[in-house]
Amino acid sequence: MCVITFKDFSWKDQLALLKDLSTNGVGVESEKQIDPGFVWFRDRVGGYRGGVMMWSKQVGYHYRAGIEFISLTREAEQFVQSQVGLLRANQRLRDPEAVISTIIQSLGRAKKR
Repeated sequence: MCVITFKDFSWKDQLALLKDLSTNGVGVESEKQIDPGFVWFRDRVGGYRGGVMMWSKQVGYHYRAGIEFISLTREAEQFVQSQVGLLRANQRLRDPEAVISTIIQSLGRAKKR
């Protein structure tokens, strides 16, 4: 999965194991600390491509994190996926603010439902 960190809006690839799955989110475990932020899954998880990491903490020698799913419109999902593709090809994001804006708009729509 990729994470846009809230701290500095940087993109980071993270390897994590799925531990718990619910209708609203997923719990993951990693060997490294994962900074909270927007998460983009490599493959769909519970039918979702993205979410927001709500918390992260160390448990023993591993780190646990809770991710709340975000429903994106088809257009928003395609846009974010295209930006992730640029990053994976070691290219710069054309407009990182647009990615963040897309995510925030999706969050706003979800809260109104």
